[in-house]
Amino acid sequence: MKKSYFKRIVLILILIIIGIYFIPAPKATFFELYSINDKYSKSLKEFQAKPTKEVTVNGIKWIYYTGGSGPKTILFIHGMGGAYDLWWQQIIEFEKSYKVISYTLPEKINSLQKTSKGILEILKTEKIDKFYVVGTSMGGYIAQYLVSTIPNRIEKAVFGNTFPPNNLIAEENKTKSKILPFLPEIVISKLGKKTLDKKIIPAAKNSKLLKAFLPSLPFSKKQFINRYNIVIDKFTVNPTKYNIKRIPKLIIESDNDPLIQPQLRQQLRSLYKNANVYTFHNEGHFPYINASEEFNNVLRNFLNEKNEYLEVEKIITSYFKGRKNANLEQLQLAFSKKANLYTTHKNKILIIPIENYYKKVLLDGVQQANTSILNGDVTGNIASFKTKFEYPEKSYMDYLTLLKIDSGWKIISKTFTKIN
Repeated sequence: MKKSYFKRIVLILILIIIGIYFIPAPKATFFELYSINDKYSKSLKEFQAKPTKEVTVNGIKWIYYTGGSGPKTILFIHGMGGAYDLWWQQIIEFEKSYKVISYTLPEKINSLQKTSKGILEILKTEKIDKFYVVGTSMGGYIAQYLVSTIPNRIEKAVFGNTFPPNNLIAEENKTKSKILPFLPEIVISKLGKKTLDKKIIPAAKNSKLLKAFLPSLPFSKKQFINRYNIVIDKFTVNPTKYNIKRIPKLIIESDNDPLIQPQLRQQLRSLYKNANVYTFHNEGHFPYINASEEFNNVLRNFLNEKNEYLEVEKIITSYFKGRKNANLEQLQLAFSKKANLYTTHKNKILIIPIENYYKKVLLDGVQQANTSILNGDVTGNIASFKTKFEYPEKSYMDYLTLLKIDSGWKIISKTFTKIN
């Protein structure tokens, strides 16, 4: 009798545990949590009413939003707990003058490579070649991956409240990541709420907007685990490679970010030494939500800045075309009137005045040559670039020095040598 009773008790306990395990995390909408009828709630309601689009990649459905019709495109990438509407305040502002795209990362996606594949399919569907990328947290990490893998398609990059490739996150969460798959979804949700209440919201000056918006985001255990796998998915980036270095970058951080350690913030700045850095003061991990006006101004100013690498490349392209086409006008656009050319002749320095160079170009006439920029640096109003001319039977290496003056960038010296 006692044995039978004990079995029933054990069975009931097992059923209770199973029941708890499969209880979904409680969900509430933003409007259930935020009773204030202000510009934030009105704008979010209007934004969420707008239609989204779908694209299927390897049987997985991606939901995304696109709006605006400007000549340039901004791709917004959300963080670990986010969705496409995380960026509503930026999208409403920037779709006035840009085309904007924001997606929700599907629950099944668990790697950077799969993430990139979905993003590329969205861009292909929307017929977008080059774009600006703006990512936050996990999205900032994904943005870095895109910069490292498709740099020629990215015109500018923003890494917001994020981290570089590292071992620290995986090491610190080694035990938790092993336990996580066995925890009920409701427990994971409660742990997340504890972090929200004790760290994230206080760091954002107890923002009521953030306190209501974050819990309203879609959440599942599978999503959480898969997105964590993206966060610790390693890749290699070489910021000194020219096609990466030439991309203007902006690092946005907060001095009290509760989710990104100071050590990781420092590593990010050290990795991208030529990036601009903007530091929010006491705004936490989500300044684009709780300090949206300041965030939008910072982003707008960065996107409006000229890419000096592109400006220099235009001048070098004029030099390339002028030399190959024996076009004096294009060469004069590229070179300063006071420019000289330098090389060696019989182990002595040979200085060639620019006018003598022009005469030689006209004498040689049109040339068949492949030209390329191999490397370059821009610092303030000076630039130094390494280029190559490959003719059918010979090749030359050029080192160009440029200055930025009132009329724009000009080549002030060319030092060259024959390499075969």
